[in-house]
Amino acid sequence: MSASIRDAFPGLRSVLVVAAAMTVVLDGRARAAKGPDAKPLPTIELDDKPAFPLPAHLEQRDIAAGVLSHQQLFAAGDKLFNTAYNGLDGVGMLRTVGGLPLHRFSIGPAGGGQPIAVTAQSCGSCHAVPFAAGAGLAHSHVVFDPGDDGQPPFILRSTTSLFGNGLLQLLAQEMTEELQAARSAAEGEAKKRPGTRVTRDLRSNGVAFGVLAATADATGAVGFDLTGIQGVGADLVVRPFGWKGNITILRSFQVAPATFGMGMMPEEFVWRLPESAGLDPDGDGVVRELSVGDITAMTIYNASQETPQSVERLAALGMVAPPDAAGRARIERGRNVFARIGCGSCHVPEMHLANTVYEEPTLRGNGHYIDRFLTGKDPAYDPARPARLDLAKDAQQPRVDAAPGGGVVVRLYGDLKRHRMGRQLADAVPVPPLDAKLEPVKQDGQVVMIAPSEFLTAELWGVGNTGPYLHDGRAGSLAEAIALHGEDAPAPAGDPGRSEAQQARDAFLALGAEERSALLSFLKSLVNFSPER
Repeated sequence: MSASIRDAFPGLRSVLVVAAAMTVVLDGRARAAKGPDAKPLPTIELDDKPAFPLPAHLEQRDIAAGVLSHQQLFAAGDKLFNTAYNGLDGVGMLRTVGGLPLHRFSIGPAGGGQPIAVTAQSCGSCHAVPFAAGAGLAHSHVVFDPGDDGQPPFILRSTTSLFGNGLLQLLAQEMTEELQAARSAAEGEAKKRPGTRVTRDLRSNGVAFGVLAATADATGAVGFDLTGIQGVGADLVVRPFGWKGNITILRSFQVAPATFGMGMMPEEFVWRLPESAGLDPDGDGVVRELSVGDITAMTIYNASQETPQSVERLAALGMVAPPDAAGRARIERGRNVFARIGCGSCHVPEMHLANTVYEEPTLRGNGHYIDRFLTGKDPAYDPARPARLDLAKDAQQPRVDAAPGGGVVVRLYGDLKRHRMGRQLADAVPVPPLDAKLEPVKQDGQVVMIAPSEFLTAELWGVGNTGPYLHDGRAGSLAEAIALHGEDAPAPAGDPGRSEAQQARDAFLALGAEERSALLSFLKSLVNFSPER
């Protein structure tokens, strides 16, 4: 050890002497522990082989035939989601789908049709907080390249938690049916009264999505005025996923990240490419890296995750120690402050879900939540023979709470609606919503775009242990996140640059220290939790 190091750390020599002595003692204990009842020592794998965790790829025809139980699908999906794949499995890319060469992994979008960096070897390596299928720490954030050209402006996205996602899709399906029923009612009424403007409020699960108007001409043809619709697309399809509310189905969360974030190309994505791309479009020598059945199992695994809960309900279920009297009082006070200053107008505390059976694929939601491209390519991807589970009975514990009159109460603290969040949080560019086929949504032949400042209300269930916060992770604490919901010198009321949360944000900042602390304690009481992990 050099003199300079000894001088800089004068106590280091004594520490090293103690550490050496402890090594001798522990080594002696380890030798003494060996005997006929000792556990066998671990072996080191010497074969260079793929990491794929199943004996073979899952086949969708077996899933459709009911060969695999929900438990088997979940277990397979768990392994597929959390395995760290290697190059023999096809992880990474040697070229983008646009043909640009890569060194298997990249630190940024390379262009050539590659919208994000190829950095992950496992889905679970990013979705890991507080446990598997959860959110991601700051290092797992994803940089999107909306131009697919490798050039700025880029869009930064935090890795979201997947807990409760099955419930969110079911809510979106039911809300879509209700909103589209209102449109059909307006259309039917307009046909009965040609020349009369018929309006319908668009409301579902207590959330207002504006107003729609219909007018029929003398021939019975109906035209719609869509300018009054708020927080949802003109197609009235509620898209519950992605920070922008731009992803329609949970299956897309397996296909797109596996393809672009990992380079594990599902066959159902390869089928979407031109024939000239071949069966190995990323050029790594591996084909059929993930099968249709593999993706279905991963989707079921994600749909089956635990439902985020409040600390009070976890305590009532006997899963955690109840907070003391002072803690309960602080949470209750914070809940009241949350409602009083207007946070609950967007972060709606609860919604009702009538049907808790999740299907993959499904025709519910008026057929908007099924990949029609895939139904045309694989006959076994059949909504008449879906993988099916009841989230009220089959999901991981803790589960959603039963409603007194039937169905369940989903305490999501969200509204599945897009809102303008102001100049402070706005993206650099707009982005398109994607339908269940992973294609941009169009209206009158033109691609629909979500404005840079519009974001889906983030569900607050689980917010207590899934920081950092906001769509780009810029907030290191809940107080920071709330303060960023507006700005100190906001645009005037009615200006599109003003955040819809400006008033609630200002009210939070105006609170006294005790009320602010109580509100934050309430938010910290909303957690992801599992008794098994």
